[in-house]
Amino acid sequence: MQLDQTHVVIRLRKFTEIGDLSLIMMRRYPEALLVGFGAGAIGWAITNMLLLGWIPWEESIYGLDDEAAFGEISRYVIWMTLLVILQTPAAGVFATLYLGQAVFEKRPTWKYVTSEVKRQFKQWFWVLGIRRLAVPTMILLAFRWGQPASGFWDIFIPIVILLWAMVIRGNRPFAPEILLLEQCPLRGSSESVITMAKRSKSLHGPMSSELTGRFVSVSLLLVGITLSCFYTLIWFRGITLGYWNFMNLTVLLVFFPLALWLVAGASVIIRLLNYLDTRIRLEGWEVELSVRAESLRQFGNEDPASTAPPSQKSKAPETAGANR
Repeated sequence: MQLDQTHVVIRLRKFTEIGDLSLIMMRRYPEALLVGFGAGAIGWAITNMLLLGWIPWEESIYGLDDEAAFGEISRYVIWMTLLVILQTPAAGVFATLYLGQAVFEKRPTWKYVTSEVKRQFKQWFWVLGIRRLAVPTMILLAFRWGQPASGFWDIFIPIVILLWAMVIRGNRPFAPEILLLEQCPLRGSSESVITMAKRSKSLHGPMSSELTGRFVSVSLLLVGITLSCFYTLIWFRGITLGYWNFMNLTVLLVFFPLALWLVAGASVIIRLLNYLDTRIRLEGWEVELSVRAESLRQFGNEDPASTAPPSQKSKAPETAGANR
């Protein structure tokens, strides 16, 4: 393994370059999205359909185009969008691990990726699934199943959850990478152990303002891409089948969630590249890897003076993704 011969060049990049590189990563590693993210998202997507699919289905009995259905359809759109936003980090665990390995290795095996996801299940599910409100929100919707629309429950509560998620994700976006790639524990047996909280503070703290700005910019961009994907699916159906009706069950139950999940998969790659860029800016990671690679070639082991902090020393081969 050559630490200085990665499939993605480890160097500082502008924000626009990260967006460009993410497209190259999608082309070079399509299996990361089609297999990895697809495997992670399918369970969440099916559960979302069970929790919310009854809303458009029930309204379709009386017609989806009348004014009475507008409130219920808006409710469905709001909750479905919020669920996908909350679930994306947890759904992307397979893709994150795969791409993190792919930087230093030609292709990690899916058997290895699956075993690592299972081994670390308790940690990432607790943080990404429960503490970041994906599962609690689903439980809330389960109790609201079959209930009529409410301004408090279907407008105020989603806005509060969304604002909370934006604050947490904007300031602490790299929780999946810290848990899965650096494998920092949630709790340490001693003060010398670098836990997730310590690592998160050291990684996010110095760049909190810039990370928040990037989060907002990426979020606005992804909203536009989601709308483009959604209307592209409708256009494709219209061209192939000649059916242009906008408000029907196929659009609401298939096209809309599919557009959300397609863009969610792309966001996982963008987040990973931002993670790499943050480490380079804060830790001079490109220099560190070069020194460590030369030490390995010359002496067969790493020079202790050139190693990363304890939580990252043995994890560096797991934290990066396609050459450019």
